[in-house]
Amino acid sequence: MDDDLDVARLVMRVRRMADLSQRDLAARLCTSPAAVARIETGGCAVSVSLLGRILRLAGLRLVAVAADGKPVAPVAGDTLRDNGGRRFPAHLDVDLPCEVPKLRQLMPRRDRPPAKGWYRQRPLRDERRQEDGVPPDPPTFDDLREAAQRERAHLRRVRRLLAREAPPRPECTCDIDCLLSPGCLPACACGCEPRRPRAHRRE
Repeated sequence: MDDDLDVARLVMRVRRMADLSQRDLAARLCTSPAAVARIETGGCAVSVSLLGRILRLAGLRLVAVAADGKPVAPVAGDTLRDNGGRRFPAHLDVDLPCEVPKLRQLMPRRDRPPAKGWYRQRPLRDERRQEDGVPPDPPTFDDLREAAQRERAHLRRVRRLLAREAPPRPECTCDIDCLLSPGCLPACACGCEPRRPRAHRRE
């Protein structure tokens, strides 16, 4: 345990709050009163799980606290995994699949499924952290679903804008000569059908 955490006196605090004697606490923990006495005198090490059980008797719990006093939550259990089902390295910053690195955009891999996430090597990661700070947590599957929904919504907006800004097609006023040819003739004012090359006939 942390040297700054006085486990022995913390256990005494629990006994006071829960109104338990050493014998009562030993009975709750399924151990001997001598073991409780050794804990309160610092004569033995206490595991995190045992300390958590002791604290719960008084309605307390263990938390990790940052330097500013705010509690720090553990990493979520549903973080993104690679195509092999392995978690990405916890010390690296993982990007969502839509954030493909520029090098991979230039040289895509066609021989494997699309990546479920990307992480930057230490030099690039450190450079990015200097600009944007440390990301709060690796992305989860919920983040992946939200990113996919945002991407689909963006594509729908782009399609609507393109359809709105596309010039209307002119009304067809082609002559019979255009209709009989493989496309509009050069003199046709309509120009609704691009001229198609004639297929060469074999002799």
